Amino acid sequence: MHCDGAAICSGVRKKNYILFLEGKPEGAVLADGKGELYGDKAIYLIEPNDQFTLYRLIPTLVERIILTCRIYDKSHFICHQSLAPVEFGKKAEGVGRAVIALKKDGVPSPGLSVRIRKDGQIVANDISNANGIVSFRLLYGNYEVLIVRSENNIDIFDFSFIPDLQEHQLDLELP
Repeated sequence: MHCDGAAICSGVRKKNYILFLEGKPEGAVLADGKGELYGDKAIYLIEPNDQFTLYRLIPTLVERIILTCRIYDKSHFICHQSLAPVEFGKKAEGVGRAVIALKKDGVPSPGLSVRIRKDGQIVANDISNANGIVSFRLLYGNYEVLIVRSENNIDIFDFSFIPDLQEHQLDLELP
C-alpha cells in the first residue's frame, strides 16, 4: 500500500518536513530561525536522531506542495540499515514521557540545566521548574542524565527509561 502524506520533525527552533507521494519521498522543507531551505538542500540538514511523525494527506495537496520543494537526488535516503515499512496513523511504540524530580537533601532543586544523553549524543535538554521537575519525551532505553551546575560541575547518572516509568515521577537525589 502506497501512502501520501508528510513526515514532520519539530526540533529546537527548527522544523523538518518530508513529503511522500505514493510512498516515496518527493519533497522536503527545513524551516528555522535563519529562514527556509527546500528540496535537496533541506535533506542535507536532517540529523540521524531526528524523530518524525507521519501524517496522511490527500495526494493533490501533496503534489501542489512538492512543486515548490522537490527532491531531485534521492540518494540521500539510501541507508545501509534495514528499515521497517512506514505506517501512517500508527502511534510510535516505545515512546513515553519521562518525568524527573531533582532534589538536594529532600528539597526541590529549581533552575538546574538537565540534559539527556544517549550513545554519546545529547537528545534532550530542559531546565528544572520551581518544583525541581523536568520532563522529556523519550524512546524506551538506556540514557545518561546530566545535571549541569556550571561548565566544570556536571553530575552524570545512568537512567533506564522503561514503560513502567511512563508519566510516573522519578525522584533523583543530588549529591
